[in-house]
Amino acid sequence: MKQTFTKRKPSFSFKNIMAPMGWAILLSFLYNLFYIYGTIFLGSSLLLIVYTILLGMASAVGLYWICTKVWKVKFERTKEVLLPILVVEAALLIITLGVLSPLHSVVYALDQWYVSIPYQVLCALLIVLAQPLQLCMYSALAQNVTGAKEIKDYIKDKFLHSFKSIWNQYCMILLLVLFIDTLTRGIFSIGEGFDGYAILSSILVFGNPMFSWMFAFVMWASAGLNTTMLMNLFVLFLTGLFYLVVECNFLSKVGVTWIDHGTKKTKTHKKKK
Repeated sequence: MKQTFTKRKPSFSFKNIMAPMGWAILLSFLYNLFYIYGTIFLGSSLLLIVYTILLGMASAVGLYWICTKVWKVKFERTKEVLLPILVVEAALLIITLGVLSPLHSVVYALDQWYVSIPYQVLCALLIVLAQPLQLCMYSALAQNVTGAKEIKDYIKDKFLHSFKSIWNQYCMILLLVLFIDTLTRGIFSIGEGFDGYAILSSILVFGNPMFSWMFAFVMWASAGLNTTMLMNLFVLFLTGLFYLVVECNFLSKVGVTWIDHGTKKTKTHKKKK
């Protein structure tokens, strides 16, 4: 008797992600509420940047918790697990808001292609690599792979052997979001041209699926909602739900690729006479 393992193929399943989707909607609602009203209260200030970084760090822990729900693994509240999540998210936000944001103004003020192209390329690399690598780290932490060296070795191994399929799907989802948001005038709209920094900051700061309709609701409610606004809000809400289903299924594939080892399958091998 010989035991072999066959990898379970990821499939689109609404039933399996209903509970994580419910939690994701709740956490998105809370995050958006704190961010929108925090922005209104604090205005444009250094305190707002600090507030955004702290909120983003909390959001990263929330995303990891959602990942554990999708992957059906235990959420460990240990320092070894939470610290890498907080440090990586804080580093990304500091680079984006503290370094790339001031450079964004300088680059556009200079208006020179040899300055803007390297800047846009750097932003584009962060757009397509930051979150997939974060998810790779989350999958390591979910399997109790902790410690800087261990996580680095884990990510290196996945990057060499199974990162491409996850990265390809992430990029396809990103293109889909850009396309739909351009049509619906969401936060990822590129109707006025590609702006790498705007997309990167949107992903990191308010990239949850339910942000567009909540932001529009708060802004439009103060001006008085009319029929057209309500229809637009309904479209944005449905779009957010669609993104949520797609992204939760993407997380499911991440779990299948990087966490699940398949189901046991027994075969009997007979010797040839």
